[in-house]
Amino acid sequence: HNILRFDDDSNRHGWRVALRRMGKIVVKTFSDSVYGGKQEALRAALEPLDTLLGQVPLFEYRVWFCTRPRRNNTSGIRGVGRYEVVNKTAFWQARWIDEDGDRRERRFHVSRYGEHQAKLLAINEREYQLTRVCALIASKHRRTLPKQAEFQLE
Repeated sequence: HNILRFDDDSNRHGWRVALRRMGKIVVKTFSDSVYGGKQEALRAALEPLDTLLGQVPLFEYRVWFCTRPRRNNTSGIRGVGRYEVVNKTAFWQARWIDEDGDRRERRFHVSRYGEHQAKLLAINEREYQLTRVCALIASKHRRTLPKQAEFQLE
């Protein structure tokens, strides 16, 4: 993952490491001729890949990825959008993935709450659910980690 072998017709061979984290792209090339062969170039490519992956923890990256809005987002909040049904019923909807990996959603109708209030309710619901799910996942993760050994100095 994140590493690709290239063998060009122009007699260039090596490994390319490509990684995107938090909107930044890092690409490094490791040529067989520079590193003394295919296996040595692969070993050289794996070292910076591990370093780059370790700079931003996967959990932190996933939270960033799940909360950044897409280019076509109209609310400014990822997972919150305004929709209209064929019969002209408008609502703001909050979407999220629950702790079991299932998609969930909650709608706030404009006719009941008004445009501004329905949007705010959807944004608040999304934030609340993300916080709740992240806390549940983190607590499950903490329980599965092995306890560190305690050492006593003599």
